[in-house]
Amino acid sequence: MESVALVDTGFSGDLVVPEGSVPDHIGPPNHPMTYRVADDRFTTTGLYYGTIEIQGLSPIHRVSIGPLGGMYIIGLGIIERYVVTLERGERVIVES
Repeated sequence: MESVALVDTGFSGDLVVPEGSVPDHIGPPNHPMTYRVADDRFTTTGLYYGTIEIQGLSPIHRVSIGPLGGMYIIGLGIIERYVVTLERGERVIVES
């Protein structure tokens, strides 16, 4: 499944997905996780572990995934594995 995600260097986790996007057949979360959100509030959601694929790169296994909010957010847990270049606001280059 291809989705657009925001890169958030202020988020120290791996990946946040929209609430309701985790299929029922996945089962219950592995454990609860508390996140600090942009307005400095804390919220708790279930945490899952899974594999993600970024187009053109090898799959990343054992990624922490938290369903929260309405968008996909990639945090430092993923970003720090790569060289990420933002080129003049026109494109993002990700290299391993």
